[in-house]
Amino acid sequence: MKSLNNNSQNKFIKECIFTSLMILMEKNKFKDISITDITNKAGVSRMAYYRNYKSKEEIITNYIDELFTEYKNEISICEKSDNYRKLCLFFAYFRNQEKLVINLNNSNLNYILLEKLDKCLYLLFENFYCEKNHPPEIAKHYINLMAGGLYKVVIEWIKGGMVESNERMAEIILGFAKK
Repeated sequence: MKSLNNNSQNKFIKECIFTSLMILMEKNKFKDISITDITNKAGVSRMAYYRNYKSKEEIITNYIDELFTEYKNEISICEKSDNYRKLCLFFAYFRNQEKLVINLNNSNLNYILLEKLDKCLYLLFENFYCEKNHPPEIAKHYINLMAGGLYKVVIEWIKGGMVESNERMAEIILGFAKK
């Protein structure tokens, strides 16, 4: 029982630290934010911080890993060919992460998102590719092209205020993929 309580407490501490970093990133350059700034804003000790993270970047990478694990779990229950639903969920996840993407973009940290997105997008676009019969050496290039393009689409969609619905964005991407 104690372990469950510690896990819940640790999860809460991580959420506080991440939220504090996002708030601080809205007004400060990432490089200018100190661990002290984060821990003070989060209301946690430096020890709690270092128990969970080695760097400020790790706060972001861990959060994104959790986000994509959740997304992969959700799409795993979709039918393999239900790319529309998978894309709708993808855009819904990013709609909910607008502040994160904007903060990363403003801090020139988009590379963190791209690195983490790469594996997730590869899984998503493998299924698109399955409808086409190309050799594996061509398939990997197709998947990389689609994944990189979707990354750029998400960034620009968020910068533009996410005017299009998740469903409309899924339709647009599916239209490109079928051509």
